[in-house]
Amino acid sequence: MVAEDQAGLHARRRVERPSVEVFPCADPALIEAKKLHPELNVFRPPDRQHQALVGIAKDPDGCVTVAVDGDTIVGYAAFHRPDPFERWGKDETGGIYELGAVEVAPSYRGLGLAKRMLEASFATGRFDDKLVLATLYYWHYDLERSGLTPFRYRDLLIRLYGSVGFEPSTTNDPDIFAYPENALMVRVGPKTPEAVKASFEKLRFLSEEGPWANF
Repeated sequence: MVAEDQAGLHARRRVERPSVEVFPCADPALIEAKKLHPELNVFRPPDRQHQALVGIAKDPDGCVTVAVDGDTIVGYAAFHRPDPFERWGKDETGGIYELGAVEVAPSYRGLGLAKRMLEASFATGRFDDKLVLATLYYWHYDLERSGLTPFRYRDLLIRLYGSVGFEPSTTNDPDIFAYPENALMVRVGPKTPEAVKASFEKLRFLSEEGPWANF
């Protein structure tokens, strides 16, 4: 999920911040040494989110790209393997990854930082042989601060993710299928093995999802 709106969605004046640097798949020590901007609180309180980002960065399968202004992290994009309890976590190839969250502090929105972080992450080549998915859930949208409706926020995310190679995909996952405000986005790396693609296709439609199984 992402928490950044386009320029002009807020009534605040756009302020250029040339000092912001983007560090793709940053070293855990760098993330640990910086403080997290207090406005980065969409998913959990900043102190807990900071700890979570450090943990993901320390995981061999994790990648946390950060936007840094001085000693402060003002945005991040976190990649990791899907949780085992999720359907995507049933992948046995090890080639399916999840873009778990993208968030930019409100006072730094409108500067294109979300796109910069995503572009930098994929430019590393780390995900060239991976299939990366992003689940867009309306209950994670920053509706209050963006002033958007769930459908407009979903469309904003689809455009953002689409700009770095993601495409919409269908699934019978109830959290996606049952809520039109939600969506599943997928980016297939140029070197992704056929076995990984086949695993994803198998997981898109599972038989144990009750009334959604036949759709």
